Amino acid sequence: MLVYWISMSSFISTSLISVIKLMSHFSFPVVQKIGQAVGRNLLRMDRRTQDAITKNLALCFPEMTAAERNAIAKKRLGYMGQTLAEMSHLWVKPASESVGLIVPPSSSQGVDNQVFLDALADDGGVIILAPHLGNWEMMSYYVSQYRKMTAMYRPQKDEKLNQFILTARQKAGSELAPTNRRGVMQLMKALKSNNGMVGILPDQVPQKGSGVFAPFFGIPAYTMTLAHQLALKTNAKVFVGSAFQVQGGFSVKIVPVAEAFYNEDEVVSATSLNQTIESLIRLYPEQYQWEYKRFKLQPEEQESLYK
Repeated sequence: MLVYWISMSSFISTSLISVIKLMSHFSFPVVQKIGQAVGRNLLRMDRRTQDAITKNLALCFPEMTAAERNAIAKKRLGYMGQTLAEMSHLWVKPASESVGLIVPPSSSQGVDNQVFLDALADDGGVIILAPHLGNWEMMSYYVSQYRKMTAMYRPQKDEKLNQFILTARQKAGSELAPTNRRGVMQLMKALKSNNGMVGILPDQVPQKGSGVFAPFFGIPAYTMTLAHQLALKTNAKVFVGSAFQVQGGFSVKIVPVAEAFYNEDEVVSATSLNQTIESLIRLYPEQYQWEYKRFKLQPEEQESLYK
């Protein structure tokens, strides 16, 4: 969704890249506040975005009152703007400055990710799954401190935007692979090599034939099986992590995926993956991409949930 905002036309892409570069001159806390204000005041006029957020929250949190869901929806608009504004530092500033935004474990908002760090210290591949929660771009800076990460990247239609994002992600320490069979083989090769690490976004609707239906907050969601296949073929250890947005920086939390993820049954595996993602979302529900139509593909003969 983030890239969609800045790829609607070449003019919009160029203008927003200029704004992002300009905002890099402000302090990070100020940038976060500007993003919140812009998101709350501008995105509330985007009816399509508001409708998607409202529908997804109603589907996923039926136990909440309408007022409770509306409160999350309003906060979500602010975090959408904040996430885009934060790119002024993550995509523009030196990598060392971005790493400096990570809250240390000793802080009251810091997290001890020792299990993940221990896995990186051992031999063997590691897969890090980063759902669209908090600021997923920040995950590259965190994990690349310890190992080089290979991640898939879909080129943008606008060449200027494409080069801007490519340069930024490579600066973060990522080796980028195309979103095709050759890219999958590149991921496999990375995991089979010594100290290989692969990053995947696990919560978008994959192409037909590349996933299975598994419950996500109790709703059937077409869920990718790529990470499961890679893990079984390479014996890689799998983790799920997010860079939560806190005042002035990020609190990174990385947890081992549920053990059932390694089950040979793809539906069992996908169900456990979604449960692990859910547990992270519940910590900061306003920071999840509810604007994305996660349930747009449903089992055959079932109507769209977004009509």
